Amino acid sequence: MASVQRITGNPMVVSVEEGSSSGSFQIGDLVKFDSSGQVVIATAGVIDGIARFNATGTQATKGEVDLIDSSSIFTAAYVSTTGQTLVGDLLDFTFTAGAHTLSETSAETDVYCVALDPRDTEGASGGRLYVRFLSALLTASA
Repeated sequence: MASVQRITGNPMVVSVEEGSSSGSFQIGDLVKFDSSGQVVIATAGVIDGIARFNATGTQATKGEVDLIDSSSIFTAAYVSTTGQTLVGDLLDFTFTAGAHTLSETSAETDVYCVALDPRDTEGASGGRLYVRFLSALLTASA
């Protein structure tokens, strides 16, 4: 299963090139644009989109990215057990290739929880949450 998936909103898919230090992102991982405009795995502070291709490790390899926005809802796994107390909380991503997860332990704040994903049982460890990205995160520079 992809790390992050769009639930609502219209995807804005753009053609991109893989950066030289892209890391090993996978389909569904969060990515950002580097200073050359190429795509690399996201890190704290800047998130631009969701990869629609696996990194190859070869600079300038072409692929697609679904640009994120602050009005759409996305889903991602929570690192611990889920519960209604998470709704409204600010959460952070841990950027691990193929397994981006949400937690409340980081100094960075990436999203806020709008609901528990109804496809999972409440109280499930690793259950998914519906989230929205914070708009300030989308306007930060690489």
